[in-house]
Amino acid sequence: MHASPPLLEVKALKVQFHTEDGVARAVDGIDFTIAHERILGVVGESGCGKSVTARAIMGLIETPGRITAGEILLHRRGGIVDICKLDPRGREIRAIRGGEMAMIFQEPMTSLNPVFTIGDQIVEAVTLHQGIGRSEARARAIDLLAAVGIPMPRQRFDNFPHQLSGGMRQRVMIAMAMSCNPRLLIADEPTTALDVTIQAQVMDLMNALRRDFHTAIMFITHDLGVIASMADDVAVMYLGRIVERASVREIFKHPKHPYTQGLMQSIPSLTDGKARRLKAIDGNVPSAFLQQSGCGFAPRCPHAMEICRAHSPVLEAVAPSHEAACFLHRAAP
Repeated sequence: MHASPPLLEVKALKVQFHTEDGVARAVDGIDFTIAHERILGVVGESGCGKSVTARAIMGLIETPGRITAGEILLHRRGGIVDICKLDPRGREIRAIRGGEMAMIFQEPMTSLNPVFTIGDQIVEAVTLHQGIGRSEARARAIDLLAAVGIPMPRQRFDNFPHQLSGGMRQRVMIAMAMSCNPRLLIADEPTTALDVTIQAQVMDLMNALRRDFHTAIMFITHDLGVIASMADDVAVMYLGRIVERASVREIFKHPKHPYTQGLMQSIPSLTDGKARRLKAIDGNVPSAFLQQSGCGFAPRCPHAMEICRAHSPVLEAVAPSHEAACFLHRAAP
C-alpha cells in the first residue's frame, strides 16, 4: 500500500441494522486507510457492505441502522475528528459533508431534485458551503458544468434533470460533489447505469478531477475492469468484511483470496491466447442476518478446509504490502 499520509482512517468499523427479523451485520469490523490524492477501489458483489461503509463515512446511516463499534478518523487541517462521535444531524458533520467530503450516488435521477434546475441545485450547494453570493455562485456553477464536460453550460444551467441524458446527469452529480473542492470524494457505483462509452468518459473525468483538484477518491464498484483502470489501492469486501487488500497491480498479478480469484476468473481478458469459458462463483452472498461460524466465504470456496468452517480468518500479511484473510496461506506457502 502507498506510504503517503492518511486522509481517512477506518478502524474496526461495525454497522448493524436492528429489525424485527433480527440483527443484520452489514459491516463487521473493517479497517482501511485512504491516502491523500489516492484512489481506493472497493470491490465486491451486491450485499457485501460497500455502500453501507460509504454511508457510514458520510454520517448517513439511518434508523434502524447504527454504528456499533469502531472509528472513522478524518484528518482535517485543524486536527483529527472521529465521524462516529459526531451528531449525524449536527452542524459539524453538515460542514464536513459537502465541504470536506462529498458523495456521488449510483443513480443520479434519484439524487437530483426533479422540480429544480440543475443550475439552482449546484448554486445551493455552493452557497451553503462556501458562503458566497448567488451571482458568484452562479458563475462557479457554470464553470463546474464546463469542467465536467457538459456542452453549452450556460444554456444547460437552466435545464431540469429530466432534460438530460443519464451520462449528463451523472456529470451534474460530479459537478455538485466537486463544487466545494472536497478533499475526499466517495463514488458509489457511479458508472453502473451508463453505457461503456459514457463509463469511460466519466472515469477519465474523475481521474482529471483527482489530478486538478488534488482529491482522494473512494471508488465503489463490482466491476473489476473499472478498478483496474481507476484505482491505486484495492480493498475486496465480502459479507461485511475486507478479505484482501493490496495495490491494484499486486491484486491483479497475485490475487491471494479465493474470492478475489473467483472475481478475476469471472471477467474476460484481452490477453487470453484462446477462448476461455468464464467461471461464475457458485452460490450467492449469504444474508447479513445469518450468524455463521467460520469463514463467510467457506460455503462457496472450492478450497475450503475444516478450519475454514470452524474459525474466521483475520486479515494478515501474505506478501509485502499485501494482506488477505484466508487460512490457505497459513497452511502452505
